[in-house]
Amino acid sequence: MRKDISFPEQNIKDYQDLRLDQFIQILSIKYDEKVVIELAKDFCLQMDNEEDLRVGMEFLYIHGYYHELDKLIEKNKKSQNLLNRKWAEIFKLTMARVHRKLPHDEILQRLNRFEIEDNDSQCLLLINKLNIYFDLYQYGALGNILGDLQHQIQQVNNPLLAYLYNYCLELLLFVFYWKRNALLLSRKYGFRVLNKVFNKKVKAHLHLNLSLTYIFDDFESSMHHLKEARKIAEKFQENRLLHMIDNQNYPFICAHFNRTEGVVSDNVSEQAHLEIARGNLKKAQALLSGITEVTPFTKYYLGRAHQDRKYFINAYNDFIEKQSDHFFARLPLLEMKDD
Repeated sequence: MRKDISFPEQNIKDYQDLRLDQFIQILSIKYDEKVVIELAKDFCLQMDNEEDLRVGMEFLYIHGYYHELDKLIEKNKKSQNLLNRKWAEIFKLTMARVHRKLPHDEILQRLNRFEIEDNDSQCLLLINKLNIYFDLYQYGALGNILGDLQHQIQQVNNPLLAYLYNYCLELLLFVFYWKRNALLLSRKYGFRVLNKVFNKKVKAHLHLNLSLTYIFDDFESSMHHLKEARKIAEKFQENRLLHMIDNQNYPFICAHFNRTEGVVSDNVSEQAHLEIARGNLKKAQALLSGITEVTPFTKYYLGRAHQDRKYFINAYNDFIEKQSDHFFARLPLLEMKDD
């Protein structure tokens, strides 16, 4: 880092000769993180350096500046540099996944068609593929790619891009170790990301997932993270996330710990789960009989409602074989051990 560069208190446009990582590090000497990130957001839209135009898209995406990212994608699409145009296409697909504009399978197919050999681009493609596997509950695929990603991130020369990629890697490692039931490692990465995350939506989802890692430990720890997730979702009007917390995660955790008083849900599976916890097995059976989309969780609830071991075996096999989810596979496994 070039410590000799000072940042005068004038318009950002006057300092386009700085690289993006230099700009951020210089401002970090005088300003807190929030101010630095806000100024860097504006700087990203005024840069001309081809590498920084690519890195800037990752910076804006990581920090949740999707409106500005759309603008920078358009700027990269018009670049004379073929690599910049390809990155713009990749980030178009990234935002299609975020906004649910295309099916995950289609996005994955398009990503697999990219012919890019440089290391930085390979990292970007791998991270995008891993995010899709996560969305599709294909946790087994995470381990196959994470090792490659870790190795390739070590070869990234741009310090800011390496930092952003490592942030993505730690978030993915949190999920990977969680689903492998290695909770100490999982929470280590989860808390590490929690301490550096700026994107409020990501922070809310991280708290939400951390709350689930405690369901085999204690109710209070689980509720603490769920309340933090809800607080953020409510403040930033993340209505879809709020609905999921109130109707899926909160009733699930309450039913799991037999804390069901006053708890309601518009989700039929969780309604059945609540009735199971209350001892109303016939009512739970009736609710579950109307469900057409049967998940491993549904089979677990069916096992508890009917007190039938075959449902637990099917649920366990689905968690392990279809999703490589060794964490939630503990739910039917514990029921079978109690038989």
